[in-house]
Amino acid sequence: MRLGAGKALLLVCLTLFVLCAAATAQESPRVVKLDVIGNRIATPSLILGVAAIDLGSPLTPTAVQESIHRLYSLGIFRDVRVDAEEITGGLHVFIVVSELPKLAGLDFEGNDKISDDDLREKLNLGVGGYISPYLVYQKNEEILDRYANKGYFQAEVTPELDYNADSTEATLTYRIKERSKVKVEHVEIIGNERVEDGDLVGKMRNRKRGFLRSSDFAQDKFEEDLEKIVEEYNKRGFIDAYVVDDSMSIDSVRNRMTIYITVYEGPEYYFGNVTFAENDVLPEKLLKDKLKFEEGEVFNGEVYQESLFELYTAYQEIGHLHVRINDERTTRSDSILDITYTIGEGLPSQINMVRIVGNTRTKDHVIRREMSLLPGMTFNRSLLIRSVRDVMALNYFANVEPVPLDLPNGDVDLEYRIEEKQTGQVSAGAGYNSQDKVVGTLGMGIPNFRGMGQSLSFNVEFGSNRNSFSLSFTEPWLFGRPTSLGTDLYSINRRWYDEYTEARQGGAIRLGRRLRWPDNYFRVYAAYRLERTRYDDFDDSFVAQNSFNVYNYIESNGFSGWQPRDSVASDGMVVWNADSLAVEQLGPYPGSILEYNEEWNAASRISLTILRDSRNLPEFATKGSRLSYTFEQTGGPLGGYWEYQKHQLEVAKFIPLWGNLAIAAKTEFGAIRAPQGDNRILLSDRFTPGGTAYDGIVRGYDDGELTPDSTVSQGDTVYYYIDPSGSPDSTVLPGGFRTRVRGKYMWVTNIELQFPVIPQQLYLLGFFDAGNAWLNHTDINTRMKLYKSVGFGFRLLVPGIGTIGFDFGYPLDEFYGNDKQSWKPHFQVGTTFR
Repeated sequence: MRLGAGKALLLVCLTLFVLCAAATAQESPRVVKLDVIGNRIATPSLILGVAAIDLGSPLTPTAVQESIHRLYSLGIFRDVRVDAEEITGGLHVFIVVSELPKLAGLDFEGNDKISDDDLREKLNLGVGGYISPYLVYQKNEEILDRYANKGYFQAEVTPELDYNADSTEATLTYRIKERSKVKVEHVEIIGNERVEDGDLVGKMRNRKRGFLRSSDFAQDKFEEDLEKIVEEYNKRGFIDAYVVDDSMSIDSVRNRMTIYITVYEGPEYYFGNVTFAENDVLPEKLLKDKLKFEEGEVFNGEVYQESLFELYTAYQEIGHLHVRINDERTTRSDSILDITYTIGEGLPSQINMVRIVGNTRTKDHVIRREMSLLPGMTFNRSLLIRSVRDVMALNYFANVEPVPLDLPNGDVDLEYRIEEKQTGQVSAGAGYNSQDKVVGTLGMGIPNFRGMGQSLSFNVEFGSNRNSFSLSFTEPWLFGRPTSLGTDLYSINRRWYDEYTEARQGGAIRLGRRLRWPDNYFRVYAAYRLERTRYDDFDDSFVAQNSFNVYNYIESNGFSGWQPRDSVASDGMVVWNADSLAVEQLGPYPGSILEYNEEWNAASRISLTILRDSRNLPEFATKGSRLSYTFEQTGGPLGGYWEYQKHQLEVAKFIPLWGNLAIAAKTEFGAIRAPQGDNRILLSDRFTPGGTAYDGIVRGYDDGELTPDSTVSQGDTVYYYIDPSGSPDSTVLPGGFRTRVRGKYMWVTNIELQFPVIPQQLYLLGFFDAGNAWLNHTDINTRMKLYKSVGFGFRLLVPGIGTIGFDFGYPLDEFYGNDKQSWKPHFQVGTTFR
């Protein structure tokens, strides 16, 4: 059979190729022996297993290159090569390696601004691992990046390896010269024509800042700065604006930086027509009322997003959790944006189950009874927010996070993720204040007793000026109803102003109820208290200031054979009958506690409090308000020695400012009315503002210092008889006697600026206080003097103790006998805004 010429030629070529390949295979000697040289730690089996050279196979350039590549990839060799020598039957191949040293230790020198632990965590270099020159360089760059992020652009880092005797291990040391931070001296905006430089630069963190504010460059904030510039443009209607380029130049001599930012502004846009489509459940008018912009206004990206949020909120209020809103913007006349909201309303979601997780101490039912959104109800956003607020108001939890979990049928389960905080407070120690001096304490407070929400506390205090015992219990939900029942027992002995001792013993029963009207933020509380009180252990100087020796005074003025008039003089001072007084005996001024003759006197009291509290947090609230009015009736139809009515009104408002900063303001007014005279008012129920210890906080002054005086002035008249059958004569009393009598009226105002360093744990604050107390209501009009102060302090929430605070107050006004104005420290437990 004859082949064509072309096919014959192809057959010849294939034959030649086969013969050549066979000849080449015969010419490449085969590997008959394979050894490893230079390895110290890596085993021969590891190296031979990774290499691409096998016994009995020919040694080709490709196999040699692949073996070297694979061994280098292990990251444990400094050098790898392949050598061979001819022996009988083929080749003896040597794989020669030089191992990298292992890291024996990692040290840093010269680093003050970044700790060793921080650098080690950043580098992630483990002792015992292999280190290569490239790895050392790579980690060196990471250290420089770390310093640059903190503003130390001039930092220098030099690595140094210290090998052991056989070079198998090395200690790596990075020697660091930190130098000072680079400060931003100037930010230059390029390309802005309609927005001023200052309006853009003022939004940046990295800029030249004022006194007491750092101008250090912060690399980690720079991207955020660029975003803020674009956001500011968007707020002003320039929605096409973007940052074209940014660069920096550093004056290494002065360590100052100039930042250059090039922007593209684009056209300014305005809001146009707004239409809604496919909305069947909510009418268009209601939806338009939710928008925060009007047609014709300059487009504001922030306001636009807030409006979109309000639309979603409107649907969530009626349970439409799965609503979808597609906003489409079309441009008209080059700068007017018409907006169409196409709404996929979906169906309302029902609450299937409510789960509570994370409550390790508090019982589920204690949390559930505070919730307004329950299984079987249609989802409602406002009720969800109120539920979180009321659970947080228990003050048992550090955080409460509600998480809706979607179900296949469109309904949701609600999961409340609870983070418990330490609520039990056990105290044992000693404290000091200007009134009570050193006081030892031993006590326990359990506001979540047995995890049932009950409150149990007892406290014992002992010291030279104060000894007390108290026991209290409260059940907040009596018989499963929102009615509270509580009881108190107490015994107090307290030394006041080194002048006298007040003893109080008694008990109380309390009732409270949550109301639904006028709204469900209201509460009403009632209490009945029965106690007995005694004043004794009077200081001699106090007795002298509250009395006048009528005999000695008049006889020293040359009037012998006189007889006192048994009546009340024009100044209100009783001139006692001579038959009832011995010579040298002192007579008390009317209203003085000396009249009580160290006897026990009973006080029977009923009180009513109406409270509205809408704060978002029980402590350090940032939103809401607190309004309370308390009326107390002591004595009268209730019996007892003491008889008076007491009124107290308190209004507090909490306002968020910007960021986490908030302002809290409170004002209090109190008044006491005594139909049977001031001497029937229990002294400790009068008002004693000043400092932080008592009923009106005015820092910068001593505790209880801002009380009215009762001063006997020169010219006060006393009437007496020289001849009982004749007309009465008179003389004048010496002036200068002054005694504190405490007020029947009080007004105190507190304003605090609160900043959370660590939310719900550490707060800094600045404050302004003002207040005073008056003896008579006419004094408020004629002597409307408020003693003012300013200052600063902090609050710290300590587990097991509660909230403690330390303030420095500076008085802005002089008080009686205190003409030196200076900073005064104050320690307190709890917050100014209870």
